Amino acid sequence: MNKPDIPIEQSSDSKLEIIIPVMGATGAGKSTFLNYLVQDEALKCPVGHGLASCTVGLRSIPLIFPNDELLKHYKITLVDTPGFDDTNLGDAAILRLIADWLAKAYRDKKVLGGVIYLHDVSNKRFSGTARRNLEMFNLMCGDHALSRVVFGTTNWTRITEDRGVRSEDELEGVHWRSMLEQGARTKRFEDSYESAFSFIKDIIGRALVHVYYFKIQKEMVDDKKIIAETDPGKKLLYTVEDVADMRRQLLHLEKATENVDAFEEIHRKLKVPLLRRLWKYVTTDS
Repeated sequence: MNKPDIPIEQSSDSKLEIIIPVMGATGAGKSTFLNYLVQDEALKCPVGHGLASCTVGLRSIPLIFPNDELLKHYKITLVDTPGFDDTNLGDAAILRLIADWLAKAYRDKKVLGGVIYLHDVSNKRFSGTARRNLEMFNLMCGDHALSRVVFGTTNWTRITEDRGVRSEDELEGVHWRSMLEQGARTKRFEDSYESAFSFIKDIIGRALVHVYYFKIQKEMVDDKKIIAETDPGKKLLYTVEDVADMRRQLLHLEKATENVDAFEEIHRKLKVPLLRRLWKYVTTDS
């Protein structure tokens, strides 16, 4: 078995920790998928049946598989993430939440084994929301890491097999095509422990060969970019409320500075781009 080619941090019980984010739009079935794998009832996620998001923030869920000859040697941590259509947070806040977590994992030399991206196959069309989620995910991930992506289709029991196959063919032949050509894979999630487990087994088998990272991790840590300067950050559309909040925060900061002229001089000398000055305040509480 090949060893990862970079230093790694192990958990306190000496088992190598491998992290697997679970991503996708609101309603894609992330919580349902996770609940099939969670051994501790207290860690099970609430499952929504409406349009509101159930995942608020990120949830790290540790798993162990003592009866599996391969997985028993590792600590698997799944990370439940909100979609970019979240009803509780705006897109800028969601990107910052996920990107900050990924950057910290990169600094801590955590092993990112792969990522599971779920999509509701029963949706009648590939909506603008689905497209936005996929685009942001692709930009965060980067082409080099697509071999570790598993696209999972969910909610097959809600539709006929024929309709599901047509939807699956469209996803694979159109929307996911370029990513699949670069190494991503697809699997059906069939609402069972065995099906969810097969996703984990698939990812871990590949993770032990070579460690990979999201592009946004390298952008933020190695290239010292702020989130708004990363590829996904550049795609964000700021609302009127975002802009008003940024202006309010900047005015508050200037008023709190005893010497406003000195405040402006510092920024001039540092040549801090306006993007950097504003981004700090986009997702903070007013």
